[in-house]
Parts: sequence; C-alpha cells; structure tokens
Amino acid sequence: MMYNEHEQEECLTQGHFNAQENLPTINLDAARTWLTRLLSSRTPHERQIAVDEMDKHVLIIERWAHEGGELTNTIRAEITTMKVQRNASLPIHALPSEILTSIFLICLKPITWSIHDILRLMSVCSSWKRFLESGALFWPKLHTKYSLPTLESVLRRNPSGPLRVICSKREDPGTKSGLLERAAEHSTRWCNLTFKGVVCNSVKEQLQVHTPNLTELYVVNSSSLQFWDATLGLSEGRPLRHVLLCRVAIPWDTPRLRGLRSLQLSKVSHNPPSLSQLYTMLASSPELWYLSLSGFTEPSRAAADKLDLPSALPLPALSTLVLQTIPERFMVQLLTHIQAPVCSCIVAADIPFYAVTNPNFQNLITPALRISDGIRITSSGATLFIISQQRPQIILDWIDSVEETVGIQITIRRGASGAASKGDIQSVLKTVMVHAPSKLTVAFVPSSSALPIMTAPELLRLLPSTKEIGCYRLFACHDVLQYLVTDDGEGSGFPCPDLETLTLSPRDDTEVELLRNLLRLRQNLSQSSGQRAGWSVRPLKSLFAPQSVLDMLNLDGLLEELETHSL
Repeated sequence: MMYNEHEQEECLTQGHFNAQENLPTINLDAARTWLTRLLSSRTPHERQIAVDEMDKHVLIIERWAHEGGELTNTIRAEITTMKVQRNASLPIHALPSEILTSIFLICLKPITWSIHDILRLMSVCSSWKRFLESGALFWPKLHTKYSLPTLESVLRRNPSGPLRVICSKREDPGTKSGLLERAAEHSTRWCNLTFKGVVCNSVKEQLQVHTPNLTELYVVNSSSLQFWDATLGLSEGRPLRHVLLCRVAIPWDTPRLRGLRSLQLSKVSHNPPSLSQLYTMLASSPELWYLSLSGFTEPSRAAADKLDLPSALPLPALSTLVLQTIPERFMVQLLTHIQAPVCSCIVAADIPFYAVTNPNFQNLITPALRISDGIRITSSGATLFIISQQRPQIILDWIDSVEETVGIQITIRRGASGAASKGDIQSVLKTVMVHAPSKLTVAFVPSSSALPIMTAPELLRLLPSTKEIGCYRLFACHDVLQYLVTDDGEGSGFPCPDLETLTLSPRDDTEVELLRNLLRLRQNLSQSSGQRAGWSVRPLKSLFAPQSVLDMLNLDGLLEELETHSL
C-alpha cells in the first residue's frame, strides 16, 4: 500500500504517540525482569548488573512522568514495591547484626551522640529504622537539653543498656534536678555522669546514688563559695576509668580509683588527696595517659604524710602531664618519681630549682623537647621559662573531647627554701641543648623581684646554637651585645654563630655603638668563615629595634640584605 507524503507523516506521528504511551509498560516489564534476576543473583557482579539495569528502566519511567506523562496509581505502587525489594537485597541488609551494630556505633559515638543524628539514620530506610529503634546501645544519652518526651523515648528504647547522664552548665537548676530525679531510677545503668553547675546539698544527694557500673565521672562545681566545695560519696562498683573533678572531692582511698586512664583534679581546696593517696592511685593505674593536677593546697592532715614517695612511679602510657599551683612537695615528688617515656606534653609551674637537677626530671622532659619545633628560654630575674614554639593547650573538659597537643611549658623558680645555683640552671639547659639544639630562642626580661642567678652572657654561653635573641621590656642589652662581639677566648670562634634574629632597644650611645660593631663583625665573619678553620658564622637575617636606631644604622650602610622591623 502506497501512502502519500501527508499520510506517511500521519502514520509516523501516530506511531510516535503509541511508543510514548507504551513506554511505561515496556520499561516496567524490563524492570520486573531485572528485579527477578537480582533476587536470584549469586555473585556480586550479577547483583550489580541487575541493580544498574533495573535502576535504568525505573529512571526512564520517572523521567517520562516528570515530563508530563501520566502514571496510574497501580504502576506507581509497583515501582515503590520494586524499590523496597531492591534495597532489601543490597549487601548491607545481609550483614550480620553484630557488624551492622558496630558500623552504627561508629556513626553514633556516645560522647557526641545526639537525637538528630540517629533520626537522620532512621530516615534512610524502614529496615534501618526498625534496627535502630530496637537497639538499646543506640540510645545512650539522657541530657538536660532534651525535652521530657525525648527523654522518655530514649528510656523506652533503651530499657536495659548503659546510660550517659549529662547535666550541662547552660540549663537551669530545676531542669538539672528533674533529669537527675528521673535518671536516678536507672542509676545502676549509668556508665557516665557529667554535671556542670552548683553542687548544693540537694544536688549532692541526687549525685550520691548507687552507681555500680559508672566508669566516667565528670563533676565541675561552678560555685565560687568555699563552703559549697563538695565531697561526694561513691558507692561500690566497677573501677573508674576517667575522672574530672573541679571543686569536688571524693573518697580518695576507694578501690574504684584503681586502673585510671585519665585523672583531672582542679581547685580541690576542701579535702584534697594526700601525696600517699595520689601515689596509690597512680601506682595502680599503669594505663594512665592524661594527668592534670591544679589549684589545690596541702591537705590539713599533711603532718602525718611527710614521707617521700617510696619508689619510682612508672607510667608507661602517660602522654600529657599538667602540674599547676599545687604544693611544692607534691610538685617535686611527682616530677622526680614519675617515669613516662612517651610524655610528649608537659606543663608545670613553679618548679623549684633544686628539682631540675634530678635525672628522673630530665628524662621526663626529654620526649617533649625532642618533639617540639622550637624552644624558647626566657630568663627573668631568678625565674626561668622553657616553652615550646607551639604551646600546649590545656582544657578542663571531657577527656573524650580533649585534643592532645605536644610541647613543653615549664616555669622554674626558687622554691620555699630559696635555694638556687648556677649549677641548677646549667643542669636543665644542658638537657635542652642535648635534645633540642636547633631553633633555640633566648629572651631576657628584667625583674625587680630578685637578682638573676646567672648573667645573660653566662646563660648564652650554655646555649651556643641559639638562633634568636631578644631583650624585652627595656632589658639592658649592653652585656648581651658585649658578649656577642667578643671572642670566647677558647679559640673556637665567636659566640652564637647560628644567630639569625636579634631584638633589642639600645638605651644609649654605647649600646648603639656595640650594635654597630656587632653588625659589622657578623658581615665580615660570614664572608670569611669559609677561610678560617673552625669558624662558621651565619649573617644576621632579621633585626627588631626602635625606628630611630634603624635610621642611624641605615645611614651607616649596615642594614643591607637585612630584614628590619620597627619596635
């Protein structure tokens, strides 16, 4: 049969419409076929091919509907059913429940658990929703920021698993009291108790419940009144692993303080632990990796606790040690007995000079010195500061959320006896030179409180590899400059040959002239260092000085190839 041009066009158009009308049916049949193959597939390769082909045909149907095509409710329902069957056949739904539980617990870490996170996971698919709703471990936290219906929902879905009870500082006392009252019914399931706020008598009673399974205790008493410093009773139970207490004491002799992983005590002015109690806790905690003691005084019963620690205190896992504003006896005994070969972060204030000569102390600070990018030594009167370029950051917070930093920050002063000698300083600076000889910075700051134990030249002589020297707060720089322009008299060249940066404020013409001599000398020596045996002197790179001084030096042509900064 022959068609004219008009009839041929009409037939083609009609065929196009028929094809468009049959498109959902054709692709639905194809999707059914591939779903059948998916459900009967035996290998991952076969399963993936079936999933890809089925998704392709379903996508064609959905695009057709999006562009104006009409789908019947029956077809829509069938597509939904096929998607459910497809999802149910995926490998993740074939995982053993133990593996799936482990995966979800990685996503829902107890310390950062929030109701929003688990609701997002539950919205992925119905099987995940059912699985998460039925798992007690996925609902671990009772928090004061949650509404009462949310708290009841958590307790309903977690009828027997461990609970973390969190009372944050932001909520009012009534909200905290309400949560503690509701949670007290399940105190035998508490694994973590965190309270931040005023620990008054009523709160104290709510916190002193039976908690045999508690392993993490964080209580920060925000009261500034000394008579509200609290002592909490502690029931028998499992050993505590993490303890953080601020203005709060507990029975320090309890067996539950054995096997600690972290211990943070701050501002425990009422009933602080004795030295022997601390020793017992630490000696029985070989896995302790974080120790922070700050802001407490000598216990009133210290008269019966005057003996030194009986022996060395090995803490092989300790990586962070913080000792600040604690009794001098505690400071000395801990620093000279703790053996921590991996302690990469150490912060200690007011160390008496006589303690730094102890070999155990020098071994203790060695790992932090080795790992530091640079060390700054500041001398101020009878005080010596040794601080790494990257200062350690110490935060009073949950140990789970503390980001450990490395480095050293210690202050050495005359102790209660007032005894201090040049030998003490030489001892600790020798340790610094051995383990951190590069990137040394030496700073001098005047002090009106005490005469220096060691002069600036004497200190610089102990640190020949110094790369930066600074004289701050109108520190008289005459002796420093005089030392830097003088041969050491031992035939080994001039002092501090690696010096690159100098910061100072000359106060008179004599000091300015010494600075001129130093700049000329460094230029000449750096140019001739390769010609003189044993001498290798680097040229200065940076000079920080008052602008008036820089202007005079510039007129003399001494600042060429030198980076200058005005003070």
